[in-house]
Amino acid sequence: MASPVRKAVTDMEVPAEVMRKWQEIVDLLADILHVPSALIMRVEPPNIKVFVSSESKGNPYEPDEVACLNTGLYCETVMNTRRPLIVPDALQDEAWKSNPDIKLGMISYLGVPISWPDGEIFGTICALDTKSNGYSELYLRLLLQWRDVLQADLRSIATMQREIEQREAKIRRLVDANIIGIIIWNVEGQILDANSEFLRIVGYDQHDLLSGRVSWADMTPPEWRDRDALTISELKTKGAVQPFEKEYIRKDGSRIPVLIGVASLEGTEGQGVAFVLDLTERKRAEAEARESERRFRNMQMELAHANRLATLGQLTASITHEVKQPITAALLNTQIAQRFLTCPQPDVEKAKKAIDRAVLNGMRVTEVVDRTHALVRKEPTRKDSLEINDAISEVIGLTRGEALKNGVQVRTQLAEGLPVIQGSRVQIQQVMLNLIVNAVEAMSQMSDNRRELLISTQAEADCVLVAVRDSGPGLSEGDIERAFEAFYTTKSSGLGMGLSICRSIVEDHGGRLWAAANLPKGAAFQFTIPINSNC
Repeated sequence: MASPVRKAVTDMEVPAEVMRKWQEIVDLLADILHVPSALIMRVEPPNIKVFVSSESKGNPYEPDEVACLNTGLYCETVMNTRRPLIVPDALQDEAWKSNPDIKLGMISYLGVPISWPDGEIFGTICALDTKSNGYSELYLRLLLQWRDVLQADLRSIATMQREIEQREAKIRRLVDANIIGIIIWNVEGQILDANSEFLRIVGYDQHDLLSGRVSWADMTPPEWRDRDALTISELKTKGAVQPFEKEYIRKDGSRIPVLIGVASLEGTEGQGVAFVLDLTERKRAEAEARESERRFRNMQMELAHANRLATLGQLTASITHEVKQPITAALLNTQIAQRFLTCPQPDVEKAKKAIDRAVLNGMRVTEVVDRTHALVRKEPTRKDSLEINDAISEVIGLTRGEALKNGVQVRTQLAEGLPVIQGSRVQIQQVMLNLIVNAVEAMSQMSDNRRELLISTQAEADCVLVAVRDSGPGLSEGDIERAFEAFYTTKSSGLGMGLSICRSIVEDHGGRLWAAANLPKGAAFQFTIPINSNC
């Protein structure tokens, strides 16, 4: 991109609103001094120009009229001496009688110099008359006051110009730094200018750019062209468009993801400036993060499954008992039915009742097997609407035998009418299974006290609270703090992963799992699951 050339102070343009103000000054000056001509002159070597001329009657000077320097003009003397000049009657003054202004009939003159803030001469402000005029001291003071006004305007112009140049310099540094791609474009699809970073992004070079072969329209894949049309539409109404992602087709035909921000170029028709960021690395990092997250989820699922299998392994004897008992009952009822049917006088009604009982025993076996099989299966996590009391009751049934074997009395306080939650049945049951088995195991170590397990549910403001309280030895302060750390355990066996996995499951459901003392004795594990959670 081409670099801007810094303007000299003497080349600075005077804004239109300042020109209108200066016109009013010279008009007022001519009116107050009763002269035909009041001027603001600007030096533009080798000439001097009528910059502003009063719109007064008989004024022979036209705006933009130019005269050569070194010809003895009144104003030239004022600029050279940098002092006010009064010429009452040039015709009576040998030093001024050949002055070029006399040819226009201007025989008297009052003028003062005007300077830029850096001391450079801007020109003069002056009054000229066609008759002899002594110009009183009051008129000179008035002229000096207006000169000060003009010089204040020049300071403002110079300051504004410097600020513009500083902003341009900052923009230039940004462009030249090649941190981001920057282009100047038009609505016809051409790229008029671009920095090196943009050319690197799209794989083109300066030769391609100068030959006109780089077109943002041609580089845009078909599926992004509607978005570009929307961008042009927004630019016409708003002047700028919020950054958005798209793709470009590079010179080698490959695609590259970019973030692009666009704004109209002030003072130009159908042109704009755009910054372009290469998103390749970010997209790659996002893909790696997604893959890492996928692997993490898979690992979590594997660990959770292994934990379920390990916990169920502890319950093998109890589950076997839960299955064997109804099978034995079903066999007995079947034998009873056989006897009723094979006796000399068959009793069909009693045989039917025995067979019905056998069927119920068989259904109970099926339920136990189904619940166990559901926990053993390794399937992707699926969250559905869930009656949490039903899920908890099934786990209580599965662990009933283990509790009986260890002399633990299980009590429940399951609140009625609990709201439905969104969750994974298997995962919620895994949490309950771990907490119940841990509690039973903790109480089994006690020999003299009453062993009691209380499982409760209740509705909170925005969640369902589940609590598992035991009357075991409880947890020390240190154990409560570390109970959920991976590989931390107070037991002689086990990896110490169960509670850590439980907390991950609960948090994945948007809830919280924590431990506390159960007064007067034992430990209490509680967790919440949000109502209407979309997790």
